[in-house]
Amino acid sequence: MESTSPVASSVLPSSAVTLRPEPSASALLQLARRLPLLMLFYAVPGIITASQTYFYAQAKDPTYTFDRALLMQVPTWQYWAFATPLILALGRRFRLEREVWPRSVAVHLTALAAVMVPHVSLVYFVSRAAGEKWFVENSLGQLLPLMMGKYFVTDLLIYGGIISIGYAVEYHRRYREGELAQSQLETRLVHAQLDVLRAQLHPHFLFNTLNAISVLVRKQDTAGSIRMLTGVSELLRMALNNTGRQHVPFHEDLDFLERYLDIEQTRFQDRLQVVRAIDPATLGALVPSLILQPLVENAIKHGLATRSGAGRVELRASREGVRLVLEVLDDGPGLAPGWDTHDGCIGVANVRARLNQLYGDRHTFTLENRAGGGVRARLELPFQAASSEARGI
Repeated sequence: MESTSPVASSVLPSSAVTLRPEPSASALLQLARRLPLLMLFYAVPGIITASQTYFYAQAKDPTYTFDRALLMQVPTWQYWAFATPLILALGRRFRLEREVWPRSVAVHLTALAAVMVPHVSLVYFVSRAAGEKWFVENSLGQLLPLMMGKYFVTDLLIYGGIISIGYAVEYHRRYREGELAQSQLETRLVHAQLDVLRAQLHPHFLFNTLNAISVLVRKQDTAGSIRMLTGVSELLRMALNNTGRQHVPFHEDLDFLERYLDIEQTRFQDRLQVVRAIDPATLGALVPSLILQPLVENAIKHGLATRSGAGRVELRASREGVRLVLEVLDDGPGLAPGWDTHDGCIGVANVRARLNQLYGDRHTFTLENRAGGGVRARLELPFQAASSEARGI
């Protein structure tokens, strides 16, 4: 009866594994609803012991029937289906823990005696009904003390088995609840970190853009200043619309990037040349929002702004199997030794941190000097198609 069968686990009530120390009426009601499953579970040992009784009796009495063996064994096992909810409730109320185990042991031994009396009484009556001579010739009062002694060890094992299974299920449930709580905590932490990283983009970008506008104002370039202010206004609108979304379709990120490039081309005029090689198949892919803007900003800042001549920035996007490949290239002076330890690398650090949070080891991000001069930033991400709704279809 101390079986750890999955069936036994499945019929144990969930209320027995909650953290509440007191049994409640709802918990007992839930246990009662699972009574049919408990009866099905206890039918198994009933049939097994009935078979053992039948084959053992055949050696002495070939006329002994299997029906008689079932009558002797099945009802007495079914009794434990009704006793199990009560035993589990007592197990929850009087736990066998270090501080309270003496009192709990006393309570459980008393409860064991209480459940044994109807159990052995049932054994007596079904044995009489089956025609067992010893039970027919003696009264319950005469046999009760002897039967209590005979069944004490068996019933103690059954009682202890029920308590043990209940505790095992409870500890398993607590372990799962702990795992779930830890997972939820980690998820909240990741979202908080992502929100912080994304929030860093806006003031960083705005500071640089407003600085560019102030340069145009000092040059008394009214048309250019108005165009840049309009562009900034549009960028702010798009950024606010993206609030709360970690991923957007690639075409949305490109739209945002085009507004940013309009501002930069107003700032640098003929000095900035932008080349685009965008595979249309990539436009519907999901990418982290504002993922390219820091890289383009970095390419313009370090590849173009530091020299007097014209510069070139290339945007490339392609699909390679299950990977989305995004590249930002410039033809500037390239990366200086130790560049990543200097100030001014906030955008690149932000991109790297966001990709690590969102994709783990399922992405690649490299920033390296090109053979012919300049820098290439390359991202390889899992290709995830945006839904039709997200694509605006």
